Amino acid sequence: VHAQLSSDSVWYQEAISGIRRIYISEIGDNAQIYHGSEYIRNGQKAIGFPYYESDSMRTGSVSYQGYLYPDMHLFYNLVSDEIIIYNYAHDALISLAPGKVDSFTTGTHVFLRLVSGNTNGLPGDGYYEQLFSGEPGVYARREKRLVVGTGSEETKYIQYNYYFIRSKNKYYAVDSKKTLLELLNDPGDLLKKYIRSSKLNFKKNMESSLVLATMYYSRLKY
Repeated sequence: VHAQLSSDSVWYQEAISGIRRIYISEIGDNAQIYHGSEYIRNGQKAIGFPYYESDSMRTGSVSYQGYLYPDMHLFYNLVSDEIIIYNYAHDALISLAPGKVDSFTTGTHVFLRLVSGNTNGLPGDGYYEQLFSGEPGVYARREKRLVVGTGSEETKYIQYNYYFIRSKNKYYAVDSKKTLLELLNDPGDLLKKYIRSSKLNFKKNMESSLVLATMYYSRLKY
């Protein structure tokens, strides 16, 4: 029965994706997602690039004003926090209006647009990668900055990653094992023992250590 349900679920998702492709093909450049502003790539010579993971477009999907557009080629610009896609004719790049993007994927990575508030703890509006969707959840805010070289130093893009734990709809910045343990209630030091036995190194591998530790804690608590 389980196999049948899984098969039916896959068929349903493929059918929905097929319907969406037909719909987008029918309405063409009238689709709301293609109403963005033209994007001009920065031609400044520098080491690296402003985009997430690659200087080439990656395949993903975009949820735009509540409607899912699958199989999109896109850039995620970490300097300007913009999603860039081709226009419908594929002869120019356009930038999507941030307030209209609900979420997007690139490869296996999922990004949500989160809005900061007086009580939720986020430092600002923007796209946050969802690293673990459980309770508590783990999110990453990724940025790049163009650092202009002086003297013999070359101009280059440098990436910065900021991590947050979402607990009961509030977000807390975490930058070390210490801040994680201070945030999470750990009766019996079970989480601390897991971190030690698993040899998680937050200084060398902050992201993977944070995700693994939080996943373990989630199983303990929920």
